[in-house]
Amino acid sequence: METESPVIRILIVDDEHQLLEVFKKKLSKEGMKVFTASNGHDAISIIKEEPLDIGLFDIKLPDMDGVELLKMLREVQPTAEVIMLTGYASVDTAIRSMKLGAYDYLTKPCKLSELHTVILKAYEKKQLKEKNIILKAHLQRVETHDRLIGEAKGIKEVKKFISLVGTSNVPVLVLGETGTGKELVARAIHDNSSRSANPFVAINASCLQENILESELFGYKKGAFTGAQTDKVGLLQIADKGTFFVDEVSDMSPAIQAKLLRALETSVFRRLGDTKEITVDVRFVFATNKSIEEEVETNRFRKDLFYRLNTFIITVPPLRDRRDDIPRLADYFMEKHARGGNKKIISEEAMGLLMNYTWPGNVRELANVLERAILISANRETIASNDLPQSMVGAPSPVPVIEKQKLTQDTLRLDNMERDHIQRVLEYAEGNKSKAARLLGISRKKLYQKIEADS
Repeated sequence: METESPVIRILIVDDEHQLLEVFKKKLSKEGMKVFTASNGHDAISIIKEEPLDIGLFDIKLPDMDGVELLKMLREVQPTAEVIMLTGYASVDTAIRSMKLGAYDYLTKPCKLSELHTVILKAYEKKQLKEKNIILKAHLQRVETHDRLIGEAKGIKEVKKFISLVGTSNVPVLVLGETGTGKELVARAIHDNSSRSANPFVAINASCLQENILESELFGYKKGAFTGAQTDKVGLLQIADKGTFFVDEVSDMSPAIQAKLLRALETSVFRRLGDTKEITVDVRFVFATNKSIEEEVETNRFRKDLFYRLNTFIITVPPLRDRRDDIPRLADYFMEKHARGGNKKIISEEAMGLLMNYTWPGNVRELANVLERAILISANRETIASNDLPQSMVGAPSPVPVIEKQKLTQDTLRLDNMERDHIQRVLEYAEGNKSKAARLLGISRKKLYQKIEADS
């Protein structure tokens, strides 16, 4: 998608009114947005209200030193660049201002062509600084990720769809149970696209409160709310030219869904507390483990967003429907978690247990089980059946069996069965709620909600 070149926003501060008018007329004709002030006090008001790219400051102002104004702008808008205007007598001060962070200085009177060239170069530097900030934020989020492994019919179909959709920019909705590898599918779509050299940014909407989620998605301007002491770059901006993956999109509030829909359709959004719109070029991939149609019918998910996401759907099969892939996946995780390069092997009996288990937590649960087994097996080269969780060793089926003669009104209630099962898993996890949530195949937030509902 082609976007218009951004408009350079420049503040010129000088007490020579004729010079201000000449500069403003010339630079406005060049397509720049020009603000002017004849003193430091008025300039500070503009700095606090308007996002700026360049400051063009006279060193000698009626009410303050231009160097003070330089410091103020760099404090409020750190990426903005400053060009100082000076007379021959104050060149030393101009050089001092460069040591404080000014991009360059020009002596008055200066040629308009020279001024235009310096402004463009300063703007290039400002853009480079912003890109470096975004890149650092992206690199902090980059983690090594697993590959999409498997040759079962269902997973082959997923790979085929990834190849088909990778060359386009249509939004994709990935469906599947918790732990099936929906983020891996999103990463594979990104890696198979022309955006692969650019950021892949992911967020899980079920893990964050609404206000935090909104600020993470869109970012915010300094002073947007109590505690917003600096500008924050949102994930949408970090994902520019790349892919943005939103997991558990159905857990978003309708208000945030509406804002995300606008960004999806127009490629434009605003940071919290900002009036300036930001344009991005982002490919969207969404995922959910819920029935999206049911969420729409119960008004928990916006119909307009659903129709927009319904363009291309990929459904990831659960692990119990692709059991032939379990040995391949197990081999991969054994190698991944090998210590000192010493890869362990799985005994025939243990592999039989892995193959017969129903895997409610899917591939994620398999990875956790094998990582635990490697630790328990200690110095042994082989993973034995007793290295696996007792629930797998004692009963291949994780579904509790209730004897017919013991059925009562209480034991038949689904909420009671769920409460008892959660309690057993918590005991198995020795009270570790994060581990229990992983084994149950739900988010930690959802586990806390269930515990509070039963208390």
